[in-house]
Amino acid sequence: MFIHVFKSEIKNIVRDPMYLFFSVYPFIFGAAGYFIVDSISDPVWGGMVAMILIIMTSYVYGAVTGFTLLDDKDDKVLISLKITPISTKMYVFVKLLIGYVFGFIATLIVVFATGFLADTAIWMIILISAVASLQAPFLALVVNSFASNKVEGFVVMKGTGMTLILPAVAFWLTDWKEFFLIIAPGFWPARMIQMEIMPTEIFHIEYNLPILLYFFLGVAYNLLLSTLLFKIYTKKSNI
Repeated sequence: MFIHVFKSEIKNIVRDPMYLFFSVYPFIFGAAGYFIVDSISDPVWGGMVAMILIIMTSYVYGAVTGFTLLDDKDDKVLISLKITPISTKMYVFVKLLIGYVFGFIATLIVVFATGFLADTAIWMIILISAVASLQAPFLALVVNSFASNKVEGFVVMKGTGMTLILPAVAFWLTDWKEFFLIIAPGFWPARMIQMEIMPTEIFHIEYNLPILLYFFLGVAYNLLLSTLLFKIYTKKSNI
């Protein structure tokens, strides 16, 4: 099933100019961001811009997955699957998994190509990309849980923009007040990125938790959130 859905996703992306644009957008954004960050003399502001660019990469692939799921609904694909041996829930899960994998690979490419985390170990970059890419299934499920068509989907997607603002705010709040911002899925990878860009020993910033605890809590929180949204979506779509 994975190969079949993967081929279908590629066809959808290539067929629709909007999806094609969304797919290459992170790389264009990353290239532009590289020069923007390089031109910012203040390392704190430069670090914050780099952090936002990294966590936005997988977010865009969540939008692509979300809108292709809306297309499936319009094309009655999900209803058609119900009369076949193929599990509809498994079909949706595979599409979310593919969106996650695309987001993970794209995040790695953007990080390595821009050198935003040049002093970070490769295994830590992989962990950051892994938790950051969990935003892809989150956004896809939010769009499909609360929108019935593409127009509503765009409105919902714009509303979720707040989840990208909160990690930026958290960049300036490293004390106990950061716990008011953990509701944003992107908070967890954002804090890990900040800890790598602005280490305690150089910037004298005291973080509340060790970086690996931010990772594990981020994975747990994002999976819990996506599971809840998956239940809402499947109930709403009657699948």
